Amino acid sequence: MNKMIKKFTVFTIAAFTFNSINAQNAYSPVPEEGIVNFVTSSTEIEPTKAKGTPYLNEEFVHGEVIVNDKVEEIGKMRYNAYRNEVEILDNISKDSFYSLLKRAYIKVEIGGKMYSIYTYVDTDESIKTSYFTNLNEGNLKLLFKPEALLKQARSPSTSYEKYSPPTYVWNSSYYLLDETNSDAENHAVKVRLTKKQILDFTGSRKEEMKTYVKENNLNLRHEEDVVAFLNYYNTL
Repeated sequence: MNKMIKKFTVFTIAAFTFNSINAQNAYSPVPEEGIVNFVTSSTEIEPTKAKGTPYLNEEFVHGEVIVNDKVEEIGKMRYNAYRNEVEILDNISKDSFYSLLKRAYIKVEIGGKMYSIYTYVDTDESIKTSYFTNLNEGNLKLLFKPEALLKQARSPSTSYEKYSPPTYVWNSSYYLLDETNSDAENHAVKVRLTKKQILDFTGSRKEEMKTYVKENNLNLRHEEDVVAFLNYYNTL
């Protein structure tokens, strides 16, 4: 209990004395109030027996937390694609981390890659929240959802089989978010990169965009071509 009170006291002092100018130049020892999730904070970093990794970058690298378009926190961070969390290294202990709150007004840049929170339609039609990386700007956005699943261990059923340890399996996917109607509640929808699925999102301009694809020799199975397609579409 005393240890928890001590940590909370340090956090409170740091939150009130935080200087946004100095934060641009040095790592903050404790996350800003209203950013960090203390329910899962200060968890010890322990080695795992699972094969593979749930991290896009296993090492903690330079990152910036952006709240309402303003940099509010700088530190060492990494993205856990299994837990769908951004982890911030405790700059004092060096052997524990805090989890960033999932809020629409909080974005984070890790190693030059920007992560934003969006709602999306899951396979069971429920609405969920996740981190995505924006691949283009405009009303019709292509989003990338990095995701790692944990495949459970499998014990041998015969003497001829081998034990299979728990393994992280990557299951990343693409989503489209149509924000044309700013008054509506917009959710990202999972898509495969195919000509039909991408064109279906262009509504009344479908035939026009089909001609654009042909004239510019675009292959909508390729991420870079879909980005070029959407960048043009968003100018119309």
